[in-house]
Amino acid sequence: MTGAFVGGLLAVLCALLVLLALLAARRPENGWAAWLREAVDAWRSDELRREHLKVRRSEVRDTPVEDIFSLGAPEDVPAYARPEELVARLGEVRGRARNLTRR
Repeated sequence: MTGAFVGGLLAVLCALLVLLALLAARRPENGWAAWLREAVDAWRSDELRREHLKVRRSEVRDTPVEDIFSLGAPEDVPAYARPEELVARLGEVRGRARNLTRR
């Protein structure tokens, strides 16, 4: 039982040493206290308020699956699944999902 405690303590100490080494290697120019103060001030600023971070629906563009497949390999290259098959399967899945939500 004592061996398990000693082994666990050694593992925690090793992890702590690795963490301290990483923190020492990535120390900011002004120090950790200044970095933390700037980070907290940034989170309290107006530009990060919830209403400014909302994604507006008009800014999001829905891309048809066919457009995504057109960016792939040329048609003369054999494929494991043809775009038409995947589009048809996607339509089936969407139809089943609509039926499940209606119940």
